[in-house]
Amino acid sequence: MSDKDTPNLTPHTLTRYDDDLGALRSLLMNMGGVAEQHFDDALAYLLDGDAERGRVAMEQDYEVDRLETSIDELAIHIIARYAPTASDLRAIMAIVKAITDLERVGDKSEKLARIAEEVGPTLQQTAFAPHFRVMGRIVKSMLHDALDAFVRQDCVAAEEIIRRDTHVNHEYNAVHEVLLEYMSNNPQNSDLSLRMLYCMRAIERIGDHCANIAEYVIFQQRGVGVCRQGRGDDKERTQI
Repeated sequence: MSDKDTPNLTPHTLTRYDDDLGALRSLLMNMGGVAEQHFDDALAYLLDGDAERGRVAMEQDYEVDRLETSIDELAIHIIARYAPTASDLRAIMAIVKAITDLERVGDKSEKLARIAEEVGPTLQQTAFAPHFRVMGRIVKSMLHDALDAFVRQDCVAAEEIIRRDTHVNHEYNAVHEVLLEYMSNNPQNSDLSLRMLYCMRAIERIGDHCANIAEYVIFQQRGVGVCRQGRGDDKERTQI
């Protein structure tokens, strides 16, 4: 913390302020760990038929939501009590933005687990499974590395994570072709096709949320908006 960020605070208040900022960062890491495990459990159910982990995934979303609420409340308390500015305010706003992405990761993980409960065994016998496995592996590593970059405030790692999202889109487009072929050959299985479309879209969107978290690292360190940084015309677009 710099004196410019929080002027006119007593030493005691500065200590409280540092403690509150530390607690905010700790809560974010807890939420990130829960979201990471949540997604991992959902994939284990979807791709490997691990019903026990699937049950955990379907029940875990409440913990993600609880942590999001706690972080929101603490962030509001810090801003109202200490009126931080400059780098500290950017850090707080980056955390508030990141928990929104983590909450959405939790939502999509829960829905993936519920779809797995309905169509998991069928999915594991189709050509979709290998593509989902590749997508899942890339996105899992993106989520882990994005959280690590956030802790270390590593802009170089964050930029690499943003570039990695293109690989997710490439796999998404590959499985989209598989889906079109499956729909053509199995018109009677339209319900399964729609569920597969949701699964592939959910995994791809989680990759986007990981890239968002990486962008917040750059925002904190450089003080510039990066909502579109690394998302230019050269980024491979996904199919509908």
